[in-house]
Amino acid sequence: MLMNFKDLGSYRRARVWLNEPPFEAYPARERVERAFPLINCACKKQCNLTVELVLAARMVSNYACIGITYFPSDSGELVVQAGIGSNDDEIIEHVIALQPEVVRCGIPKEYIVAMLDEIHTLSKDPAFLLPSGTIVIHTGAHGEVGLSPISFRQTMSVLLRLITLENKTPESVRETIVDELGRMS
Repeated sequence: MLMNFKDLGSYRRARVWLNEPPFEAYPARERVERAFPLINCACKKQCNLTVELVLAARMVSNYACIGITYFPSDSGELVVQAGIGSNDDEIIEHVIALQPEVVRCGIPKEYIVAMLDEIHTLSKDPAFLLPSGTIVIHTGAHGEVGLSPISFRQTMSVLLRLITLENKTPESVRETIVDELGRMS
């Protein structure tokens, strides 16, 4: 199911795909895996989620797209597995990034590191509910012009909130995205 949010305030936009990735997994140059012990966790049901965000409307946008598969477990930790893409992967059309942005398939290493840093920070926060289990990052894209580690940190934070969201209706997903982006501002 595709959910399209054209106005999230402050010129932000998003698309969310639930259980139907928008494009194929990107080719990984290498793989990384990291485990995070959790303070506040829940075991949710397996899902595929992809979040595409534009965080600013300027001549270039802060754009990020991350697609994951979540496999639940009651281990009390979150294991993240990610494929590292590169800066010269295939160009993707039909994205919500603003022109003159060029969007490329894959997530380069510096953005994988930013996402892992965000998960590490959130795993130490007892107020943040995280999913227990394994997340495999397999789909994603980055802007060539307006790239920013912050965009990937915020998109990962939104993804984690959506995994733990009980009822993923368009209204609840929109509210979760707006709340999480507001928290991070």
